[in-house]
Amino acid sequence: MKQAIVVTSFGVYDQKVKKECIDTVIDDVRREFPRYDIFEAWTCRFLVRKLAKEGISYGLLDDVLANLAEAGYQTVIVLPTHLTPGEEFNNKILTAAEAVRGRFDQLTVVNPVLTGNGPADYAGITEILADLDALGNGEELVLMGHGSPNHHNPVYEWIQQYADEKHLPLHIGVVETEDYPNLQNVIRRLTDKGVKKVFLRPMMLVGGDHANNDMAGDEPTSWKNTIMAAGMEVRCSTKGLGTNPGYRSLYLNKLKEAEQLP
Repeated sequence: MKQAIVVTSFGVYDQKVKKECIDTVIDDVRREFPRYDIFEAWTCRFLVRKLAKEGISYGLLDDVLANLAEAGYQTVIVLPTHLTPGEEFNNKILTAAEAVRGRFDQLTVVNPVLTGNGPADYAGITEILADLDALGNGEELVLMGHGSPNHHNPVYEWIQQYADEKHLPLHIGVVETEDYPNLQNVIRRLTDKGVKKVFLRPMMLVGGDHANNDMAGDEPTSWKNTIMAAGMEVRCSTKGLGTNPGYRSLYLNKLKEAEQLP
């Protein structure tokens, strides 16, 4: 039987960042699931086209799945590295899978890591995200997620609620200013708690443009400079979650669960 796992990401332009945050996931999957053929797919058509002009080739999920069907694969598992079930997952991954489902004996789409129905569903995950060992003396961690301008996702609030219940020094916001909790909400939390030192990191698989510009950029409106203007010391890391072995293990757990599905 021919069986495959398709590790599916939004994509990233910076190839060094890709090696640190996406290739590490693929390497983990290849090591832990040697009986599967491992493939990579992206969902961002713009990035695929942009890199193709530079001679760097990546396949869109639609094309990768079609090629697997043509090659006679019977069992396929799609592993999204997207953090939450948002627009990319619903409109691109699920849509691509449904279009070819009848061409495989079994096609399984794994839910994103941050899928749940309330704070209790994020036990363990929140502790990994908080990465307390990375904090310096007196520091509290601020994570910048993506959010959505069109459809509010409560995942970020649920993780925050769990962190608060466990008294973890963690504060989560989203870069989309129209979504919640945004940067101003985060600053209000920090101020109310009397926080003086902040360690700022992206809550994203890769440390791409959002991390380098919106979060740690030199513009006055960046998260770093806005928090500093509110009177706090700020230390930044632009490394994505893909550099964290603990976070990457969550993908492996999702795959193991998917293998048990009928």
